[in-house]
Amino acid sequence: MRLAIVKEDPSVELRVGGTPDTVRRYIGLGAEVVVASGAGLASGIGDGEYEGAGASVVGDGAAAVKDADVVLAVRRPSAAALKGAKPGALVIAIRHSATWRRSSSQ
Repeated sequence: MRLAIVKEDPSVELRVGGTPDTVRRYIGLGAEVVVASGAGLASGIGDGEYEGAGASVVGDGAAAVKDADVVLAVRRPSAAALKGAKPGALVIAIRHSATWRRSSSQ
């Protein structure tokens, strides 16, 4: 199972969807973890810490979500940010009420 940790917009969110500790735990359970470069910087976590925990650090969010089974984020990623994830991929994030708009399909 491939898990992706994406980078948040630091102008609105300083948290990150996973830490090196959670990466170690996911890997210990048999997951492959891919982290977008810079995903943890706003939280004071460098790419090297993720690599040290066993994650692969890739260039950007698109590379991180490519073929992901699960996408971990703090704020709900846009549909464009999820392009490339596996069909039916699970997105674990907060649906922030200030940015959520009801669509005609809901």
